[in-house]
Amino acid sequence: MAVLADGFDGFIVDLDGVVHVGGRPLPGAVETLSALARDGKGIVYLTNDPRHARATVAARLTSWGLPTRPAAVVTSGWFAAAEVAAGGARVFVIGTDELRAEAAEAGAVVLTADEAEHADRILVSGHDGFDYAELRAACRAGARGAELFATNRDATFPMPDGLWPGTGAVLAAVETALGRRATALGKPEPAIFRTARALLGGGRVAVVGDRVETDVEGGRRAGLPTVLVRPDPLPEDAHPRPDHVVGDLTGLLAPA
Repeated sequence: MAVLADGFDGFIVDLDGVVHVGGRPLPGAVETLSALARDGKGIVYLTNDPRHARATVAARLTSWGLPTRPAAVVTSGWFAAAEVAAGGARVFVIGTDELRAEAAEAGAVVLTADEAEHADRILVSGHDGFDYAELRAACRAGARGAELFATNRDATFPMPDGLWPGTGAVLAAVETALGRRATALGKPEPAIFRTARALLGGGRVAVVGDRVETDVEGGRRAGLPTVLVRPDPLPEDAHPRPDHVVGDLTGLLAPA
């Protein structure tokens, strides 16, 4: 009997809300992804969570029984870090130590808050250490003409006790203080989806995610079919419409 996954050679899979919530795998996720891998389906993980390095994400997935190489993970942090580091730019990063390390590995000169006024670029991401000192430093950098970038605009992300503030919440403060809008580099921008797509090589690839405004919109803009993971009915006015809707990842192996 044909199942939905039979129509694709590979998948670009979101993490938060699809594979796990709060660092705990969702029911059936590991089993489904393992089955897809056994069937020869390519899998690349694409997340807008900028807090962790690719190696950290890959190690977590591997610990759950999903052997994953860092090269099979694309994060908005890693992608944005590579973009803002171009030309060996001096970058003030609002984010975790892991994100700053990725920016340095990409070739950026990563500045401290005390050095921020010398920055060529500012990279904003959500992290639980965001404080007024970082905001002041961003103001000093922005006043001297530093370009403003963000890993993404997700206002929130899911956790077991509800939604937590994401990069978009932090970015709102920075944009308000600087009086200008940042260039966001993560989902739903098509370039990050194309990067993930290239890692899978040829064949028919689908985007699997839980948010219309990032996963479905980004997949559509990148010219890829989309599968929305949503346990509740999709509102009639939701736009863009996904190509397929499943209640959870196990729906990929349900009869088509």
